[in-house]
Amino acid sequence: MAALHHVDIRNFYIESASFIQFSRRCRSPFVFFDTEFTLGCILRHSKHHTQLSPIERYSVLKLNANVIRPTQVGITVSDGGTSSATWQFELQDFDLRSHPHAPGTISLLESSEINLTQNRQVAIPPTWLACLLLDAGLVGDFSKATWVAFHGCYDFVILFKALFQLTTKMRVMLPETMEEFMALTKWFFGGRIYDVKCLIRRCDGLYGGLEKVAEKLNVKRAVGKAHQAGSDSLLTCQVFLRMKTIYFGLGDDGKERKMPYEGLIFGLNN
Repeated sequence: MAALHHVDIRNFYIESASFIQFSRRCRSPFVFFDTEFTLGCILRHSKHHTQLSPIERYSVLKLNANVIRPTQVGITVSDGGTSSATWQFELQDFDLRSHPHAPGTISLLESSEINLTQNRQVAIPPTWLACLLLDAGLVGDFSKATWVAFHGCYDFVILFKALFQLTTKMRVMLPETMEEFMALTKWFFGGRIYDVKCLIRRCDGLYGGLEKVAEKLNVKRAVGKAHQAGSDSLLTCQVFLRMKTIYFGLGDDGKERKMPYEGLIFGLNN
């Protein structure tokens, strides 16, 4: 069974060393990630989400970004082949006693064995994770990493906010325009961003959420359960690599095909 490294303040420095070592060993690493978070009052547009323009989607995302409180980030680093490792970082950004939240999100997180009370005591600040990503060479203008999420608009927002806060020392509001947000996202994560939810449009027979896509590809969850960020990041890795082999393998000329939808994030600029 695949190993999942659980990380909080008690073992952060030990796990940081192994995270950096593994990440730097991959010449052009793939970084698969997932987040779990709480929401306060969810703001919605009067139109159905399928009818929204990218600008309207961003306006909704920007408003909701202010009430997102991340509780867990899962990261699977892979060499794009057979070697990968997974870490699950517990975050202390949410206080059950003082932060507004929708009851449904709390019950979902607790059913996924996320201990919100304990996290407030022993989890790490989001900026610690942001600093680790910089130290590992996975973000920034010179990074060679490829970042992959599944339906990743809020996942990218969570890491964006942590990285922006680390580099500016300010608690961040999202940029005014989507163009500014995407430009900064490209600077943090490079141009090599993929969202599996976008990719399945080019894959006959694939649809739905992460579990459904994995089932269609006959991919088994290797560790943990749904709505645990580490487990979901590893499943995203398994699904992406299987899709890459089946749908985006070698072309007629024997060369690896370029994957479509690079730089698109589902639910935002897709």
